[in-house]
Amino acid sequence: MESETRERLQREYLENRIRSAHPVELVNMLYEVAIDNLKAAIRHLKSHDRLARAQAITRAEGAVHELLVALDHSVNAPFTHSLASLYSYCLGRMVEGHAKQSEQAFQDALSVLSTLAVAWKEVKERTCGVSQTGEEDAEEAAPLPGVSGPYAGYGLGSEKSLSSQGWSC
Repeated sequence: MESETRERLQREYLENRIRSAHPVELVNMLYEVAIDNLKAAIRHLKSHDRLARAQAITRAEGAVHELLVALDHSVNAPFTHSLASLYSYCLGRMVEGHAKQSEQAFQDALSVLSTLAVAWKEVKERTCGVSQTGEEDAEEAAPLPGVSGPYAGYGLGSEKSLSSQGWSC
């Protein structure tokens, strides 16, 4: 019974965290899920645990698929099309890695996602004004260069502030 209560509380906490998260934080969460599960898939590949590997890859693919379908190609289309290509590449490598039991294919996807995750962490820091130490920066986060439109408030386009959009980090 205690285990069920703990699991329910953890699930409620995660749901609340997701509901209250800034859009950039959601992107970071998806990268974290994808990367953590790819690493788990590699461990399960090495330990020959097929079921656990399949579950980990399914979660990683789900996170990357969410990143892919969330792209808005009407905003900065060259950038979003490049991201879509990278996400599709990662999904293909994950499928190949699972089907052929290829650690290298998993590592290829992990490398791309890890690189993108670092960039999105920087976007989060600039957007939310939080440094890597977790402290808020004194000055307001500057928009990314060359980014305008309705998504600038979270690193993808307008000069509107986060507070005017009702978002918080």
